[in-house]
Amino acid sequence: MPGMGKGSAAGVASSLQVSYTRIQVALMVGICGGAPYPSSEEEIFLGDVIISDSVIEYNFGRQYPGGFQRKTDVKDTLGRPNREIRALLAGLKASRARREFQDQMLQYLHTMQQSETKWCRPAIINDVLFEASYQHKHYGPGSSSKCLCFDGASPDGICEEALAAMCNSLGCNEKQIRRQRHHTGIIKAAIHIGTIASADTVMKSGEHRDHVVKTERVIGFEMEGAGAWDNVPCIIIKGVCDYADSHKNKAWQAYAAATGASAAKTFLEYWGPVARTERQYHWMVPFQKNSRFVGREKEIAKIDGLISSHNGPSKIAICGLGGIGKTQIALELAHRIRERDSSWSIFWISCTSQESVEQAYMCIAQTVGIQEVKPAEAKERVMAYLSQESAGKWLLIFDNADDQDMWMKDTETASALKKSLPRSPQGCILFTTRNRTLAVRLASPYVITASELDEETGLKMLEKSLVHSDQSVEPGAAVILLNQLALLPLAITQAAAYINENEIGLSTYVALLEEQESHVIELLSEDFEDDGRYEAIHNPIATTWWISFQQIQRLNTLAADYLSFMACVNPRDIPQSLLPQRASDNERIKAIGLLNAYSFISKQADGNFLSLHRLVHLTTRNWLRKNGQFGSQVFKTAGHLDETFPENDHTNRKQWREYLPHSLALMGEDEFQDKNERFIDLVWKVGNCLYADGRYNEAEKLFVQVMEIRKTVLGDEHPDTLTSILNLASTYWNQGQWNEAEKLFMQVMEIRKTVLGDEHPDTLTSMHNLAYTWQCQGKLHNAVSLMKECTDLRNKILGPNHPHSISSCRALNDYMDEYNALTHQIPLTGEKTPQTRREVSAGSSAAVVTTLSSCKGHINLSYPQRRSAATLFLKNHPLIIAARTPSPAPEGQNLQDVD
Repeated sequence: MPGMGKGSAAGVASSLQVSYTRIQVALMVGICGGAPYPSSEEEIFLGDVIISDSVIEYNFGRQYPGGFQRKTDVKDTLGRPNREIRALLAGLKASRARREFQDQMLQYLHTMQQSETKWCRPAIINDVLFEASYQHKHYGPGSSSKCLCFDGASPDGICEEALAAMCNSLGCNEKQIRRQRHHTGIIKAAIHIGTIASADTVMKSGEHRDHVVKTERVIGFEMEGAGAWDNVPCIIIKGVCDYADSHKNKAWQAYAAATGASAAKTFLEYWGPVARTERQYHWMVPFQKNSRFVGREKEIAKIDGLISSHNGPSKIAICGLGGIGKTQIALELAHRIRERDSSWSIFWISCTSQESVEQAYMCIAQTVGIQEVKPAEAKERVMAYLSQESAGKWLLIFDNADDQDMWMKDTETASALKKSLPRSPQGCILFTTRNRTLAVRLASPYVITASELDEETGLKMLEKSLVHSDQSVEPGAAVILLNQLALLPLAITQAAAYINENEIGLSTYVALLEEQESHVIELLSEDFEDDGRYEAIHNPIATTWWISFQQIQRLNTLAADYLSFMACVNPRDIPQSLLPQRASDNERIKAIGLLNAYSFISKQADGNFLSLHRLVHLTTRNWLRKNGQFGSQVFKTAGHLDETFPENDHTNRKQWREYLPHSLALMGEDEFQDKNERFIDLVWKVGNCLYADGRYNEAEKLFVQVMEIRKTVLGDEHPDTLTSILNLASTYWNQGQWNEAEKLFMQVMEIRKTVLGDEHPDTLTSMHNLAYTWQCQGKLHNAVSLMKECTDLRNKILGPNHPHSISSCRALNDYMDEYNALTHQIPLTGEKTPQTRREVSAGSSAAVVTTLSSCKGHINLSYPQRRSAATLFLKNHPLIIAARTPSPAPEGQNLQDVD
């Protein structure tokens, strides 16, 4: 540019627009002053790079007698970057992208420094930041007769000699240093993205700098950006050469220019044509293209034609038998559309469980840039996004949409999935399902049936799946094999995996199939019933799996054990940490690798979770039952989970949430229920985790089991039995089932009085719990009476200053205040709380509600909606009258009018 300042930059930008009419982005590269502390979590050092996401003209405004006011009207401010620039900068703000950007920038910087030493960083100890109020000037007699540094009439005056001097020669006071970098390891230039302040004046005042940083939230100061910003799409990339104060000098300018240039070169790699092509669509498909895919041209052509046609259907379904290849058809179609037209966005949702659907919707929301979305609203937000014209062309694939209830019925926790389907003339939804009935209800009349392979296609698929090409010279054996496998793609794949693993011929495999007894095949086939099946079809896939089971058992007993273990838990998302860990890492890797080689399991991308195919899961269970091993395997699996299932500590939450589906599936087995008293600790731990997760209805069922078993085995008065009763009571309490909770709290209190005595601390805790329950039921007189007794005994036994005594005393005062406010009678009097009592009124926060603890369980009061209005709002609050529930009148007093 011909000179510094906004005017010069604006002139250059305007000329560029005339000469080059298709400029997409202009980079303003150079040096700038940095804000040392732009926020409480961020620091900027000399040599760092600042990238703009917005620009303000901090000196553009009005000067009033009372001070300067910057103009902030829409017409007077600079616009924000265009959508492409905003999207790119948003991506660079992610920690991983920023780290990769910085690493590449440092490589380019290193190359520059090798070519010329002037680009090298100055001594790091010279990176000094002085206090903002400490000025760079003479604080003693100057050498010049024209020194203004001590001119009383100009307190901010600085002489020319001081301005030209370095801090060390001027003698700047080191006690005024706020920050100084030292060698503490490898120091690398970092990038910072934010607002840049631009003006025609050089910022050389620390106090003024900090004021602008605080009020405008800027990260740097420069002089040209505002001029170019309104003329061309612009990004400012500048290295920090000073701290925009009076101590600035030129020592860091060369290094800052080099870091800025290196960052600009790195930025251009992100802004290249390839990046723009990739940003034109979203690709969220979990599988690579299947190189062994053959045939299916009729089905693919028909579906592709429907999707591509003008005013085509919004929903299409592929249905057929499990293992027929529906997923592979959808996968091939997705890849073909992607290769033909990159402007399509393609999303894939696995519908194997409600959890997998919810997780997929969250991933889509993050992929398309929906901000601050909660799991409960992800489906609605994604539906709204894809229904907009701005979403462009998209294909949404729901794979394994087999659960009819998931799609058609509302539950307490989720709406029917059919209600969350987006609608757009530019989009299409593709379902794969084994349930033809569901396919018709979701996509009628556009239902495509995936038929079985013909013999020619089956031979091609088998030949592509075999490792040794010489296997193709056995056409007779291949035809027999395909016929015995009913030309089912999954069966062909598994058979080929066995042949490859054992290096046998096709004839040998056919001979193995013929050795199996027909009644075994029929028995295994019984597990393949499917309500969506529209044609009677045999299940020869079971013959392949039966052979595979036997061979896995012979080749790797650990793999067979893993398969048997997975047959007793939920087949989806099995954490590898849940598998029995008695073997070495190498043995576990080989066992899992063998199961994967037979396509029995699939690994998630991160490799930490395994999933067992649903039919494999059912067939394995049937195999275990056939061999009389299922009951013993359930027993072994329960023993392992009993040892490994974590306690419900919050630090273990991630782990026990991963383990919960598998423990619940196991505990639902009849074989487990027959022996559940042996694993009472497992039932107890799972119940506690459900309770901690707020799943009280599920926890209640397990706590009932624990209570009944402990009553039978230990007796009604055993401490563990009482703890079980308390946990069940707390579960009732959290569900608002006051009467059930009251009965159990009363039971525990009476037993503890009998066994432990009236004055035992556990007895007093039971009294406190029961009193609180009565208060929640509206039985105020009973609650006051029992809490008064509890308070007196706690003061006597524990002392008035004990936390339990204070808690009871405070509760008693609250109850009496509530009681007196309702009766309008002479106030009841109670104990004085040793600490200052906090009044609870209509304006009080619900946070004043405390948590009442029983001996091992907790009555969780963290949900204010479960508290009665009288508890939250005392005295004469109108909600008292509206929310009051009838309570029995105490002896000697009529409360009918009060209620």
